[in-house]
Amino acid sequence: MFSALTTINEYNPIKALFLKEFWDNRRAILVTPMVITGLFIFFGLIAMVTGNGMMIDGASLNDHISNAQDLGGEQSYIMTGVLMFSPMILIISIGFSMVFTALSVLYDERKNKSILFWKSMPVSDTQEVLVKLATVIVVTPLVAIPFAFIIQIFTALTMGTMVAINTDFSAWDVVFSNIDYLAIIANDFIPIFVFILWTLPIIAWFMFVSSFSRRSPFLLAFIVPALIVAAEAIFFNSSILIRAIASRFSYLGRYSDRYEIEDGNILEGIFSLLGSFGEPSFWYGVVIAGLMIVGCIQLRKRNSIT
Repeated sequence: MFSALTTINEYNPIKALFLKEFWDNRRAILVTPMVITGLFIFFGLIAMVTGNGMMIDGASLNDHISNAQDLGGEQSYIMTGVLMFSPMILIISIGFSMVFTALSVLYDERKNKSILFWKSMPVSDTQEVLVKLATVIVVTPLVAIPFAFIIQIFTALTMGTMVAINTDFSAWDVVFSNIDYLAIIANDFIPIFVFILWTLPIIAWFMFVSSFSRRSPFLLAFIVPALIVAAEAIFFNSSILIRAIASRFSYLGRYSDRYEIEDGNILEGIFSLLGSFGEPSFWYGVVIAGLMIVGCIQLRKRNSIT
């Protein structure tokens, strides 16, 4: 299957562009989630051997299992919640990978002069930029999701082992039969992509900076907004930009409250996140992101090297 994905047997410029972006950014896309998953399993095994216990959501697995045993009817909620939260470190690391990839995709090709080769190929600047955007917001999280599944499977097996060894309860009765598997799968896809779409203007801004920055796009991406915020506060006594950025996360927080508990139905709570797309602020952000992507395309047409 992997060879089929990475082999080009006929003229397919879009696939070639995706493969090029993958190999250019493989550390962020593939190596980072692989390393995080390996470290999670390694330290999890050490915690089991030493008896310290794995810490998830501020409590050890032993505490989560004890709570599940004590609460009875809430076992499904606790067990499913632990598995949903277990890949959180992986998700945070992927967020950073997306930021650094967005800041480098248009800058690096000018710095290493590979843009000259790709401009000679029969692909447009629009195709190039859209493939880069899709690599950041689609390919990167999609590659990470299987690693999230591995972490969750390891966590479930760990909990089942601890129950089977340390208690008189059945691992199936306490752990495996109380996992909402459909909610786990939905949780690994829906919240991630909802968050990405809400923060799309921020990702597009990073790409926009990457398209014109002569050096250190990371600093420029944060210094420019900071200067605008300071100028607003000093000269106009306003905070339009900071409130606009904060609104991306405040709306997510509002819907995340419903997501955590929706009348005790975890799956229904997850799907309630999709209701955030009805907010006008979301569509304003999509339009702004679209304008910045158009700016990336226009700048790439005019720029060759740094």
